[in-house]
Amino acid sequence: MNVIPIESKQIGYVEYDAERSCMIAHFATGEIRVYPVSREEYAVLGAASNKYDCFVRMTSRLTARHAADMPPYVRAANGSRNERD
Repeated sequence: MNVIPIESKQIGYVEYDAERSCMIAHFATGEIRVYPVSREEYAVLGAASNKYDCFVRMTSRLTARHAADMPPYVRAANGSRNERD
C-alpha cells in the first residue's frame, strides 16, 4: 500500500488499498476511517502541496466507513476495533 503522511495533529497518514479502491485514514486518536476514492484522486492527494487541506476537501463529499466495518486486515492496522461515533 502507498502511504502518504498528512502532517496534521488530527491525521497521521493515509494509505491506498487498490484492491478495494479505497483510502484508509489513520487518525491520531487511533481511529481508522475508510473512504471510497479512485487511484487518480489518491494521486492528487499525494501531489498536493497542502495534503491536509486536500484531504479535507476530498473527504467532505464522501461518506467514511469505520474500520470496524472493514475486513480484519484493516482493523488489525491499529490493533483494535474502533467504536462508532
